[in-house]
Amino acid sequence: WPNPVRETYHGDITIDGLTDESSVKITDVVGNLVYKTTSKGGRATWNGKIRNGERVNTGVYLIFCADKEGNQSRVIKLLFIH
Repeated sequence: WPNPVRETYHGDITIDGLTDESSVKITDVVGNLVYKTTSKGGRATWNGKIRNGERVNTGVYLIFCADKEGNQSRVIKLLFIH
């Protein structure tokens, strides 16, 4: 949430419904890793920025989620609009 992320939104993006300590990796559509984290209590957050602190470009991003054993996984599409 939110999805799509509009140019006027500047808060954290949240990914809910995960198991605790799930691996979360966010990539662009080419597969470049943009961000990675581990969920806490079924939720992961991302500020929408890359490592240098700049907001990501307009486009579709893929969020790969997997539980800590790698048994349950899903992929979510996220759209950023500038």
